Amino acid sequence: MNERFKTDHQIRSLDEIYQIATGLVEKHGPYTIAVAAGEDIMGIGGLALGKERGIIEPILVGHPDHIRQSFFELGLSLQGWNVIEEKDDIAATQIAAKMVSEGEADILMRGKLLARDFMKALLDKKSGIKRNGALWTNVVVTKIEKLDRLLFVTDCAVIVNADIATRLKQIQEVIEFAAFLGVTEPKVALLAAVETVSLSMPVSMEEAIIAKMCERGQFPRNIQVDGPLSLDLSINPEAVAKKGFKGKVAGNADILSVNNLKIGNLLFKSLITLCGGNSASTIIGLPFPVVLTSRSESPENILYSFALSILMAGPKE
Repeated sequence: MNERFKTDHQIRSLDEIYQIATGLVEKHGPYTIAVAAGEDIMGIGGLALGKERGIIEPILVGHPDHIRQSFFELGLSLQGWNVIEEKDDIAATQIAAKMVSEGEADILMRGKLLARDFMKALLDKKSGIKRNGALWTNVVVTKIEKLDRLLFVTDCAVIVNADIATRLKQIQEVIEFAAFLGVTEPKVALLAAVETVSLSMPVSMEEAIIAKMCERGQFPRNIQVDGPLSLDLSINPEAVAKKGFKGKVAGNADILSVNNLKIGNLLFKSLITLCGGNSASTIIGLPFPVVLTSRSESPENILYSFALSILMAGPKE
């Protein structure tokens, strides 16, 4: 993440992220996105929208026949698009990642391959991308109409199961990412089914330990972490009032942390599908921005992910 971009206020909407991104584009020109296995129809739809609006310049690394077919099905012309032939998805990912690492592109994007295969290619020691001690974790920045702020949901795509040590590091990474978007004193909710600690629910005990660590000053000053908390007690003040629950995070969480990918993925897709929310998805911890959207994502949300990645790339030199 490029530390040259800084905001002096809390960013509260994805539209504001997009506005800031367009300001960077006006100064520095479109940002180049290298797309691994770039034949995904939904992804191409989002890329076409971003290209049309002038904020990105895509490079599609993938199977040329499949790319042509996707463009045909979308009724789009390939004229003016940069395509690099590589029929193997893993090799395409490594080529795209190398382009970003070497400054030929600004942002990396997953195309038509599973997240696990995408991550496997990036984690290959030959790529040289993974730094010792670095933790890569997925963050989905969501906005639902009912709330006056952004929600940061983690992890929805990368860390399958987070033990307590991994989760502590993950929470710290997301806290720093939230600060990047102006949320300097975030409230972190550690999600579970209920707010009570139960021996039959190990995650509740882990979350109680993390919450106690925060209480004893083991997190940065002015950071509030509480758990276990149910989803309603995390973001709904009315539920908090009805249950008579007290807590500094209750009803006002900025960050929703879960201990496994299944819960995170279900949570974020529920916020988008059932609550009509919008989202921008990324992976933090890498030396460059990564767009990691759902393969069923709308072009609008893909556009928001581009905008978020432009902020992460920061001003060009």
